[in-house]
Amino acid sequence: MKIQSKIALIFTALSAGIILALSIFVYFFASESISASFFHRLEVRSDIVGHAALQQNKSLSSIYYDIKERHLGSLPYEKHRILPDPQDEATRKRLSLPSSFFEKPQGDIPARFFNHDTSYVVLRIARNNQKILVVSSALDSYGMQEMANLKNLLTIGFLIAMIFVFTLGKLFSSEIFKPIRRIIRNVKGINAHNLHQRLVVDPTDDDVEALSQTFNDMLDRLEVTFEMQNNFVSNASHEFRTPLTVVSGEAELGMAMPGLPEGAKESFFNIYKEVEKLEHLTTSMLSLAQTGFDGKKENWEEVRIDELILSVKEAADRIIPDNKVTIDFNHLPEDECKLTVFGNLALLKAAFSNIVLNSCKYSDNQPVRIKITADDKYVIVEITDQGIGIPDREIGQIFVPFFRASNTSRYKGYGIGLPLTHNIIRMHQGKVEVHSRVEEGTRFITYLPFKYF
Repeated sequence: MKIQSKIALIFTALSAGIILALSIFVYFFASESISASFFHRLEVRSDIVGHAALQQNKSLSSIYYDIKERHLGSLPYEKHRILPDPQDEATRKRLSLPSSFFEKPQGDIPARFFNHDTSYVVLRIARNNQKILVVSSALDSYGMQEMANLKNLLTIGFLIAMIFVFTLGKLFSSEIFKPIRRIIRNVKGINAHNLHQRLVVDPTDDDVEALSQTFNDMLDRLEVTFEMQNNFVSNASHEFRTPLTVVSGEAELGMAMPGLPEGAKESFFNIYKEVEKLEHLTTSMLSLAQTGFDGKKENWEEVRIDELILSVKEAADRIIPDNKVTIDFNHLPEDECKLTVFGNLALLKAAFSNIVLNSCKYSDNQPVRIKITADDKYVIVEITDQGIGIPDREIGQIFVPFFRASNTSRYKGYGIGLPLTHNIIRMHQGKVEVHSRVEEGTRFITYLPFKYF
């Protein structure tokens, strides 16, 4: 997940927690307020009914009821029960209310109880040495409707707020990361051919300015290092080969001298063979170093992979005349554009030649099969042999320079061919996969992005 999206989600989660806590507080406060208001209204009616019940004069009692109906009205499902004091146990049981509820009222302070959406009030009233308990109940349907509306309003408001918060969070994080995205775009455009380019450093005196300056400092160091490497490869290519060529020539000349003792001839021959190995090793190392700094892209061109593989087969025929390399053309893509890549022909030929010749060498010249296919993005070349295979624990190291698998001691090599191949494929924006089983064989799968037309 991108940091920008993560920040937006964290911002939304924090806002959701705050809004949810506030909504719960509002709902609870409103619920308590509505409940207290309804209990008060019920207590007023209960008090009027109680005093009316204690009136000896019935005409006065009717006045109480008339005031109640005219000015207060009736509550939904309103009921009043007059209990003598001491209380009637049978009536209390019939009301299905807890005993403690009847013991709570002290003086003019009523007791309140809520059960199954119904509000209950017990009020103790005393007058003219008469004491009664008034048990009143009613259903606050209006209050419940208000709470339901409030609940729906808070829920809808919460969802709408989350949409706005997430949208604003995305815009906020997008604006914050705009300088970072600009740095990423600029860094992606810098490679071995334009290391002189630098990021634009805005004098903002913040972390973005420090990051840009750090990148520029790193590019300064990289530019110096690449120039040193490039100069070394260019100069060493000539300086190394010249003395080796001289030594090789002198050794050949020494071997051709007439009347030379057999021991001296053998010494010249050993010198010649070792120099030949050193020349091969030097050439491989220089090639590996060249691919390390991106090679010479001015020599890149359109390359047909099927034609390239045919030239690799021809090279293998010259080096190993009795090889058993076969090419499977049955799975070629119908669209010929998917067979064309943009790259350096010589380097690509060297990469595939290394794999094919290794397959022949480490399989003791057993059959090697090359298959060419393509998907939506890559042209795929599979090279399968029936050789000694690679131990599982060592597959991850085969692209490390000078590494050789533990089961290759009886084969000549330097551990440079596959690292060179890997660098060349990566230089062409491709990748290499290796599948292998010891004593069964190895399959190299290379992916190269085909050229879009």
